[in-house]
Amino acid sequence: MSLNQQQVNQFNSQGFLVVPNFYSPEQCKLLKAEIHRIIEDEKNSTHQSEGATFNAEVEDGKQNTEKYFMESGDKIRFFYEDLSEKESCELQDRPLNKIAHALHWHNNVFKQLSLDYNKTSSILRSLGYVKPSICQSMYIFKREKVGGAVRPHADGTFLMTSGPVVGLWMPLEDATVTNGCLWFEPGSHRNEIQSFYERTEESNFKTMKLRNPQQYDDSKFVPCEVKAGDLVLIDKAVIHKSEKNTSEKPRDAFTFHVNENYNADWSKLNWLQPTGSPASFSKIYDDSI
Repeated sequence: MSLNQQQVNQFNSQGFLVVPNFYSPEQCKLLKAEIHRIIEDEKNSTHQSEGATFNAEVEDGKQNTEKYFMESGDKIRFFYEDLSEKESCELQDRPLNKIAHALHWHNNVFKQLSLDYNKTSSILRSLGYVKPSICQSMYIFKREKVGGAVRPHADGTFLMTSGPVVGLWMPLEDATVTNGCLWFEPGSHRNEIQSFYERTEESNFKTMKLRNPQQYDDSKFVPCEVKAGDLVLIDKAVIHKSEKNTSEKPRDAFTFHVNENYNADWSKLNWLQPTGSPASFSKIYDDSI
């Protein structure tokens, strides 16, 4: 699964790259079945949590200020769609937005298909990673009709480091314009990241505030429709988004972010910080030795 030079050049030029057939149809089904098992286990748990509502909008310069979110970097936690009262009344259950942020460590199925998966290492070595680790993983739901939009952003806004970061994003159903595929601004990664979410101390726990918010031109975005099991590589600086799922078809995806640790400094202002737990910044390989 190593990238050829043409693919590397395209990634470096565009800031994203589609790699077909990264996961097989059987592996896509396995991940979907496993996430539903995790959900059922949570429902039946005597320690079931209420989770948290994931709100992609920014209010007063803040986002995701719940302590439940801020302490989720080395755990598996549940985040729900932020729905209107009308939408909530029309549904029989509370729809999930995502399950995050350490699936790749705490669950053996997700671990096998990310941290211990040979394809991942081959891709990263093709991109020149020397000492990579997975800093976070997410199972993202875009449920039919209610799956929310994700506003334009660069991943480096949330994951600040002097080294590279790449997102590996795999849809488990075909991702189309109508059910919420990714949209990219090609080449935007060549611009310096301007906006950053930074940790602050408030209300006895850490929150995030947005520094230097940016405006984006919707006319510059192009859709990235892909098949189930394809891999989309996402540079930390490329601007991307997804729209609300307006279709009758869901668009689940599994994604994780890999950061380079070799000659790189992870910012102390990131919401996500190493905790010392094995689930925190899980090493993939180390070619610096």
